[in-house]
Amino acid sequence: MPTDQDIKIVNSSADGFALLPFFLLNTGLRKSEALALEYSDIDFKEKTITVNKHLLHDGNQPMMEHKTKTKSSERKVILLDRVADKLPKKKKGIVFANEDGSYLTKRQYALRWARWQKENNTTVTAHQLRHGFATMLFEAGIDLKDAQDLMGHSDIKTTQDIYTHIRDKRKKETAEKLNSFNF
Repeated sequence: MPTDQDIKIVNSSADGFALLPFFLLNTGLRKSEALALEYSDIDFKEKTITVNKHLLHDGNQPMMEHKTKTKSSERKVILLDRVADKLPKKKKGIVFANEDGSYLTKRQYALRWARWQKENNTTVTAHQLRHGFATMLFEAGIDLKDAQDLMGHSDIKTTQDIYTHIRDKRKKETAEKLNSFNF
């Protein structure tokens, strides 16, 4: 789970490579799904992102897999306004690409993520940002079945048991409620 400070850092900038952490936190996509994303997968009018492939690496080389991790991973995700506002419009090709428009190699991704972490004094990972999104769904009161669909989980227990972490703030609020409750 990212800390509150990590979330502030991620949400403070979406320029250059910082767009990827921002995107992961605010969509809940897996890293491999985001790295495979093309602008044609984003429907700005309907405010959806189609997830139908993922990017794997064979050693250092990117390998597009034209299917998702599981059948339930194939889905449409809500394109939040704050994400749509940060994404370039009328662009074509790969969203998180190299300067030449090709997919990031494993090494390029790792180096850029490490540089972004260092520049922002954080150790947050892509997977932690996915946890952050799931927790945001939970804290916003999103129905568990809807959260399962948005996260692309085949088993609702995964959503329930793994991804609905209660942040420290929520724990403190719960403690206050319980301390003030009398039988």
